[in-house]
Amino acid sequence: MIEAKPPDRDNLLFRISRMIRENRSFAVFSHQEPDGDAIGSQVAVTAALKGLGKEVASLRVDPAPPALEFLNRDGLIRSYSPDRDDPAIERAGAVIVVDCCDYFRLGRLAGPAKAAGGKVVNIDHHRDNAFFGDVNYVRYEAGGTAELVFEVLKSLAVPISGTIADALYVGLSTDTVGFRYIDPEGNLLEVVRELIKGGIDVEDLQERIYCNQPDSYLEDLAALLRTVRYEEDGGLAWFTMFDSDSLTFYQRELASEALKQLLSIRRVRAAVMLHREAAGVEVWLRSKKDVNVNRAAGKVGGGGHHTAAGALVRDKSLEEATKAVLAAVREEMR
Repeated sequence: MIEAKPPDRDNLLFRISRMIRENRSFAVFSHQEPDGDAIGSQVAVTAALKGLGKEVASLRVDPAPPALEFLNRDGLIRSYSPDRDDPAIERAGAVIVVDCCDYFRLGRLAGPAKAAGGKVVNIDHHRDNAFFGDVNYVRYEAGGTAELVFEVLKSLAVPISGTIADALYVGLSTDTVGFRYIDPEGNLLEVVRELIKGGIDVEDLQERIYCNQPDSYLEDLAALLRTVRYEEDGGLAWFTMFDSDSLTFYQRELASEALKQLLSIRRVRAAVMLHREAAGVEVWLRSKKDVNVNRAAGKVGGGGHHTAAGALVRDKSLEEATKAVLAAVREEMR
């Protein structure tokens, strides 16, 4: 498993660029229960391929969240229809999967994606990535998959402007919680500089992303915060979301904001969200600098950044996963 770092980075980019230039038709996917990085990366890749004159089937089972639908200009991504789309997937010369650790995260599209005849390009930043592609452009410390997509598109000499620039900015901003988490090498800052040069309207995009909640948002957030439990003299805060096969984008936004608000309290050093879904127990971990939640996530099969990480705990009940995750975080707090 080789990360996309020098000297391998240039070789990987060359292989991806050649694969894209040599093929006419593509299928593009990102993970189910989409967030801004998934949608932004998928839109940017799709728009770039279409700009190169390629035939593209960019598909989702679940739609883009309403707050991000503005990125899906001209219907770049469409809802998956087996009768219509399976033939297009099967004849695709190449498949590009973005922001997805493994096929299972594609939900109902996992089977069709696996059955595709073309070579697979896997572009992702998650530490639990299974390196399932024929070419794997994976770097854990990237600010988001959108940063890696930017590098791929630059290697293809694709102009970074318009929809592509907007989509990449949304991916980066949302996955770093408003640029709170910056990659150690500082590449993210250079990417944002290029996006600004490409003509993005930062104020407009920030308003679309962060100032578009429904009237019930504060009440819903308050209700969620009332479920929080505290341990370690208040230093560890955690909560669970209700059981469901998946969380909606809005519910994920609530969970993310709850974690952010918890860490704004001086005594709270780490905050955890757990949610039992169809594939297992999803875990989000956030912390202040003195607690390494990346190491905590690693103990339950996940990973991420020093102060922001996650995991999917399989084959455990919510109670068992909660016990294991909290024990791992407590160990990092001592």
